[in-house]
Amino acid sequence: MSTLTFVSGMSVSIFTKIINREIPAHFVYEDEHCVAILDKFPAVKGQTLVIPKKEVDYAFDLDDDTYLHLFKTAKRIAKASDKAFAAVRTCLVVEGFEVPHVHIKIYPMTDTKTALGNILPNGSEVSDEELAVVATQLIAAIDTEGE
Repeated sequence: MSTLTFVSGMSVSIFTKIINREIPAHFVYEDEHCVAILDKFPAVKGQTLVIPKKEVDYAFDLDDDTYLHLFKTAKRIAKASDKAFAAVRTCLVVEGFEVPHVHIKIYPMTDTKTALGNILPNGSEVSDEELAVVATQLIAAIDTEGE
């Protein structure tokens, strides 16, 4: 597990602090380019963030290799979410507004009757115990997805 270093004077995002293990999170995946963690305030069970280790705040400013790897990883997490949470469809949203660090939010949807836009604002804090159970389910499904 690598940590990130920054030039003096640059502020680091909360995601960089999580990646560096300065702030706790429920990690479900990590490689040399990105991590996937469970969202502490999910709108749906299994909501996951896929975050590049490079701190870039706009997706289209990522170098091509990181961009492609991030989306390949998001696909792997989404397919695992389908299995782990019996999702009818798994949606993704690319963000970087509230936290100036690109991230993809994965939403495993078990019901498609309500539009994603109506679900997004309904996130609420989940206990670490519940997140640990969800993490175990998702990690098991990721492990069966393979490379």
